[in-house]
Amino acid sequence: MEVVGLLLCVAAAVLTWGFLWVWDSWERMKSPEQAGLPGGGSRTLLVTAHPDDEAMFFAPTVLGLVRLRHQVSLLCFSAGNYYNQGETRKNELLQSCDVLGIPPSNVMIIDNRDFPDDPGVWWDTERVADVLLRHVEASRINLKDRADLGL
Repeated sequence: MEVVGLLLCVAAAVLTWGFLWVWDSWERMKSPEQAGLPGGGSRTLLVTAHPDDEAMFFAPTVLGLVRLRHQVSLLCFSAGNYYNQGETRKNELLQSCDVLGIPPSNVMIIDNRDFPDDPGVWWDTERVADVLLRHVEASRINLKDRADLGL
């Protein structure tokens, strides 16, 4: 009788394992939308404070979103001109975005005195929010992510 009980336990364990394996395989075959992930065609906005944040903090995220066929845009709030290298840093940002799969037409660099690249200056949060909201609405963005903007 003990052998029958043991065999029933083993059979139940094997059947449970098989069921879970099939169910897991089925879940993996779902499209991103079915799996609860935003899929192709999503308009995603990445917001950074200055050039190089996209590479230092978001490269894996951007590569994954591009792989999922998102239309990724980048809004950079400063040109990174703290050491008077703004033009160089803008070009590096565009090159980095190209490598990450963000086309130049989807990169917006704000270069004005409202958002200086200066660690001693705190940006006006209402002004940041206003610029961000206008950009989100104009670009019809439906997925957002951000680097620390010192808010």
